[in-house]
Amino acid sequence: MTRDPHPRASVVELTTSDCWRLLEAESLGRLALVDASGDPVIYPVNVVVRDGVLYLRSSGDAKLRLLRSRPAVAFEVDGRDGADRWSVVVRGHAALVETDAELRRVRDSGARSMSPMPTPYVVRIVPRAVTGRRFAERIEPGPDDPLRSRIFRAPDDALPEGARPPHPIPGIRPLADA
Repeated sequence: MTRDPHPRASVVELTTSDCWRLLEAESLGRLALVDASGDPVIYPVNVVVRDGVLYLRSSGDAKLRLLRSRPAVAFEVDGRDGADRWSVVVRGHAALVETDAELRRVRDSGARSMSPMPTPYVVRIVPRAVTGRRFAERIEPGPDDPLRSRIFRAPDDALPEGARPPHPIPGIRPLADA
């Protein structure tokens, strides 16, 4: 069976229950934070979902310091179902788990970290928004690829001398044309 490399199906918004189903099935995602200078920082983290809350383990590193000073976070997981790709994004607020009862519940739920560093802290992310989408994967771009029309490269001989690609250096093999 041949798949159409240019599917007509658009991006499909996932229901909230589909988003939670996918979140609960995954254990690895990306945590997005904002550092003190306002730059985004992304960490791969292991996560466990329990009762509508995301939990992750952390060492006492920069990630934990950022979470304490700027608790607004985003968390993303993505994956593949057959020929479809999907992505789920959670936006919420993070806080350190400090009560014994909640720490026990998280421990009993199997929260763990793949990090080689000790991870004695547990972070709770309470979602304020959960969104997701699914779409068919394109196999390869074709002649109707919208990016194709935006790419322009003049022939080398039409360019001024300073804009032409450099000539190979004798004795050194050129790298593949990028």
